[in-house]
Amino acid sequence: MDVLETWLGEYNGRGRPAIPLGSKGEAGGAQLRLKYHPTPDTIAILHLVAVLRDGQPAIEVKSFAGPVTEASVEAGLWASTQLGRRP
Repeated sequence: MDVLETWLGEYNGRGRPAIPLGSKGEAGGAQLRLKYHPTPDTIAILHLVAVLRDGQPAIEVKSFAGPVTEASVEAGLWASTQLGRRP
């Protein structure tokens, strides 16, 4: 996460995008979310989850967009399912 945070800081600082990128992660590195807020009450999330599929390492990726609460909950539930935490 430190490398990603540094990269995002440099990207946002140098590029000065109208909508800066942010990130969130999980201790242990199983999840990574790149996110930005097109408007104060909406969010776009690119969610990556490290998993094992048929004994092989894989990264599942899915995007979510919409109102902050709804998109965030949907992304979290999807990631939990991918990690086997929810039925």
